[in-house]
Amino acid sequence: MFRALLLAALLLVGCGEQVQPQPEAGDIHVIPSFTWHIVDEAELRRVYAEAGMPLTEGQKLHGFVGTMPDGSIAVATLPPKIVDDQPTCTLGHEVMHLALGGYHK
Repeated sequence: MFRALLLAALLLVGCGEQVQPQPEAGDIHVIPSFTWHIVDEAELRRVYAEAGMPLTEGQKLHGFVGTMPDGSIAVATLPPKIVDDQPTCTLGHEVMHLALGGYHK
């Protein structure tokens, strides 16, 4: 599924981390078109590892954004079940990566 290098990867371990650089009122960001792949945890971990991003003991993977072999952009997350659950928040987090790039410091 995702065989190219990842644009950004997400290991949601620092939920209190500040966004750097922080967007400000009046900023405008163009978000590129992407496809959303809803996968189970085994597939998410498999694709992530296949892209050369091994997980260490205790890390939890919720989703990531990457480039497909054809150059298109894709976001992968677990299936959301309720509004504002972890997969829903992960989708928003990854879309923000598309807008801002790497904002983890």
